[in-house]
Amino acid sequence: MALIGKIRKNFWFVLLLLGMALAAFIMMDMSGSGGPAGAVTSMTLGNIDGEKINYQEFQQTEQAYYRNAQLDAFQKRKNIWDFYVEKALIGNEAEDLGLNVSYDELMDLQFGVNQSPVIKSNWSDPQTGQVDQATLQQFRTTIESGEALNPEFRAYWAEQEKQIVKEALQAKLYSLINKSVYTPSWMAEETFKMENSKVDFNFVKIPFDEIDGTGIEVSDADLKAYMNEKKDQFTTKEETRTAQLAVFNVEATDADIQKIEERMVAMKAEFLQTENDSIFAVTNRGSYTHIYGTKDMLPEVAREEIAALNVGEVYGPFQEEDILFVVKMIDKRPVADTVEAKHILRSADRTNPQSVVTAQAYIDSLRNVITGGGDFEALAREHSQDPSAATNGGDLGKFVQSTMVREFGDVCFITGKEGGLYSVTTEFGVHLIKIEDQIFNNDEDKYRVSTIVQSVIPSQETQDSVYEIVSDIVISSRTIEDLQNALTNIEGVSLQESPPVMKNDFTLGDLGSNQGSRDIIMWMFESDTDSGEISPEVYRFSDQINYYDNKYVIAALDRIIPKGMKPLSDVRAQIEPIVLNRKKGEKFASELNVTSLEAVASQMNTEVQNAVDISLASDFVPGMGSEPKVIGMAFSSAVQSVSKPIVGNSGVYVISPLSVNEASAPNNIPFLKKNISTATKSQVAFKVLENLKENAKIKDNRSTFF
Repeated sequence: MALIGKIRKNFWFVLLLLGMALAAFIMMDMSGSGGPAGAVTSMTLGNIDGEKINYQEFQQTEQAYYRNAQLDAFQKRKNIWDFYVEKALIGNEAEDLGLNVSYDELMDLQFGVNQSPVIKSNWSDPQTGQVDQATLQQFRTTIESGEALNPEFRAYWAEQEKQIVKEALQAKLYSLINKSVYTPSWMAEETFKMENSKVDFNFVKIPFDEIDGTGIEVSDADLKAYMNEKKDQFTTKEETRTAQLAVFNVEATDADIQKIEERMVAMKAEFLQTENDSIFAVTNRGSYTHIYGTKDMLPEVAREEIAALNVGEVYGPFQEEDILFVVKMIDKRPVADTVEAKHILRSADRTNPQSVVTAQAYIDSLRNVITGGGDFEALAREHSQDPSAATNGGDLGKFVQSTMVREFGDVCFITGKEGGLYSVTTEFGVHLIKIEDQIFNNDEDKYRVSTIVQSVIPSQETQDSVYEIVSDIVISSRTIEDLQNALTNIEGVSLQESPPVMKNDFTLGDLGSNQGSRDIIMWMFESDTDSGEISPEVYRFSDQINYYDNKYVIAALDRIIPKGMKPLSDVRAQIEPIVLNRKKGEKFASELNVTSLEAVASQMNTEVQNAVDISLASDFVPGMGSEPKVIGMAFSSAVQSVSKPIVGNSGVYVISPLSVNEASAPNNIPFLKKNISTATKSQVAFKVLENLKENAKIKDNRSTFF
């Protein structure tokens, strides 16, 4: 009581202390997330030519517009980032050019006759491909009347409008650029000449594989010279890093499998006794089907045993890949492979018993007419409510069991007989079926089975055991060499180098695209992660079907590769054979004594080949492949002359032109100009965005957030 009294007397002092403590807590939190040791210093996810992308706005777009998108989280975020980048770049260009989207235009793009591709994509019926105009007009009425909208839908619609405006401005920008495309007459004439001037020539090809490379060495200087020659192919615009990865797969032990088998044996006894096979199978992760399958559709590892079962018997458990099965024979009998039938449909709703009764009475009356000699097809055209009956007279042609709903298929394949008339009720209504033909490919039994399954997965105990082993290795390994030594006694695990990755990548080699891969990449690009460092974390990777840890990964940062020319070590294996072939070809060409094609062919134990109607625009020549140097030489050499050896892309060539037919002057220049302009315009969409991105100042902070 004395303490409480003192607190009461010094209330303001206590309040001050609490305030100071709270302030200190907030400062600690800020330093933890945004200070020197933290990761996030602002909410700016990126900056595109001065236009900031706010993280919270980015998240809102993801939650409101992409919530139901059939993409993984990483691909969603990449798509959203691309949208914001393109929106900023297109918006800046549009503003400079005075382009905009008015309110009336936006309404027309959403609800009018000139609907945006965004609307067509988002509001089309997957079955028909047509936009659901009725639903759109309902939303328009709600929006224009000022009625309250569901908050989630309002957020979705706002994001959709951003997409529509961006797409519309982009289309306007592309349209302006397309209208500015001009092809001069001289270009049309030259293009026509390249495409229509033709050369015929004989040639001898000596493939690089047949050229002796003894004594030829490829130096680092040779390789670097080749890389400089083709800089665009070997230059990266962003820093990349590689990791050394030790992957520990978590697999079920013999003890785990035995426990699963014991559970399956217990379930097998219940499966044998149950009278409701379908419910039992589905509730035990199995399957039940009304379709009869052939013997070769049964599980291969137990095909003979299952086929030998009597109806009602079960077989198993047996394992196929990583699944244990128990199979029950529901029925076996010869069943037609295909059936040919006709039908008349009277629509009815099973939830409305009176409609079913009415439809059944209608079908019964039609059956009486047909039994009395009435024409089935004529009656189908007049009375069937299947829309196709008006043209086909109810004829369904030939079909297999799986194409029909169960009740219809059972009549045609199981209970019905060829030539019979049968009525059956399905989800569509009441049918009158006439079976024209039941076609059996053979008289062998077909099988209807039900299965229950259990995935063969490691127990939690096994997962924990592997995790403990991996954790101990991480704790004891200070260097990559330590890690390599620790792995020497572990079967099936070794260090593997990952492909180079960039800081925003979410796929890491064979580990795929998932949170584990992303977590490793984020660690690799932390500012204080050095080459040779081992991550203190054991990375978990989960089975996406059965939700257990299926692998644990140790990661070590291997190399940091600055932007610019790739290291020679990264491309050596790719380019060394190319450079070797080039050097082999040059040496061989310098030593080859050419007197005639026939002499070269005889010397190299090959034959003279012929190329006909080759133009300067030809991408491929039969017997040669892509060889622009050879084609150029064929056009520039005198007819009947024999060329010097030409080092091409796939070998060394010697050619002799037979004839050169220069193209005559084109007689429709406007048409040629139009074709070239059309081809140029087709590249505008890609080239414009590519160019805008290359010339923009883009600050990308995504890796700071996710």
